[in-house]
Amino acid sequence: MKDWSSKLNIARSMPPKLLAEMLARHAKHKVRRYYIRLFPVKLSDKQFFRLTDHKNLDELPPFLFDPTNREKIVDTITKEYPLSIAQQEIEADEICTHIFDLLGSGEVNFGKEICWHSDFKTGFRWNTRTYYLGTGKHVTLDDDSDVKVPWELSRCQHFVTLGKAYWYIKESKVDGEKYAREFVNQISDWIDANPVTLGVNWSCTMDVAIRAVNWIWGYYFFCGSQSVTKEFKLKFFKSLFLHGRHIVNNLEFGRIRGNHYLSDIAGLVYLGIFFHETKEGKKWLEKGLNALKEEMELQVYEDGVGFEGSISYHRLVTELFLSTTLLSRNNGIDFPQWYMTRLERMLEFVLYYTKPNGTAPQIGDNDDGRLHILSNYGNWNRLDHRYLVSVGAVLFKRQDFKDAAGEFLEEAFWLLGAEGLNIYNAISK
Repeated sequence: MKDWSSKLNIARSMPPKLLAEMLARHAKHKVRRYYIRLFPVKLSDKQFFRLTDHKNLDELPPFLFDPTNREKIVDTITKEYPLSIAQQEIEADEICTHIFDLLGSGEVNFGKEICWHSDFKTGFRWNTRTYYLGTGKHVTLDDDSDVKVPWELSRCQHFVTLGKAYWYIKESKVDGEKYAREFVNQISDWIDANPVTLGVNWSCTMDVAIRAVNWIWGYYFFCGSQSVTKEFKLKFFKSLFLHGRHIVNNLEFGRIRGNHYLSDIAGLVYLGIFFHETKEGKKWLEKGLNALKEEMELQVYEDGVGFEGSISYHRLVTELFLSTTLLSRNNGIDFPQWYMTRLERMLEFVLYYTKPNGTAPQIGDNDDGRLHILSNYGNWNRLDHRYLVSVGAVLFKRQDFKDAAGEFLEEAFWLLGAEGLNIYNAISK
């Protein structure tokens, strides 16, 4: 009775409009929760092909690197980043044996099967048949569980490392195909273990979007593998399509918008380009591109500093803008000059806050969030943001950015390719 009494007093003290909105939202989620349990979100093969106009699954739009240039790319990596070759094999082998270091946990072996919806630190496991979206039930305050553990794992940022190892090892005596098989197995297992909109890994749209981005990155490495069968492609494409629907229907949009909403938008841009020949894909892309420009104006001050007042979040937001902008440009999409100028100023801020030893100060919230991790997956330096100015040196032809970066870092190479490396080397005082 005391609990109900306190809730009633709180409700009485709330403005009528706010109370009505809260009750409507609660009713909506309650109805939706039971509806989805009765009618799970699915997409049949026939429905998918009708939506995509029987798209050839082998036809891919331009990406940030060209999978048909694998040999040239690997030759350049071997020459410019020789340590990356051996490092990728070690890290990818750990991923194949399901060894992960998440959120400072140290190396943890998940065993034969990955549990995508548990916190291995406490043993807490979220119900895969529960509708968590918008309910807040994924966060429990009466135990030590951390929902960010399954979220971090399900971002699948390790797929780039598997893909690079597959490319590097493919022609050697080592069975590089095992990395492709692991990619296929993990994707298939994740889809089977996480029914659409149900379970903790659909509860935060930001993580859904980041996962979609990293699935796409991984696929461009493995699209030519014999392990990527037609059956897998169809399963993979259908799940990605449902990711797009989920994101656009659950955008983290509100009076205050930050890196969560921007991550949602990045997912829409990636998926919109990936499915650019479909009606929904075109809408996702249009929505994403318009929102990118809106958020550049809203979330970034004219001097290039992110409004959230955090060095860590500034790195994440800059990465989100850079990655989606470069992917869009590779697909013939340009941005207005004011947008590019503000993006350049974001990189200037990185230049100015980077200390002489190459590290960034820790000011504001420290989340270490990333869109994708393109090098040193197992031991990337959380305080080194210089890969951003390495990209900026090429994008804006700036010697001071080049000086601050020190070198054309591998992260920049995967975003800009050999052409970017040539431009970087040609920049002179």
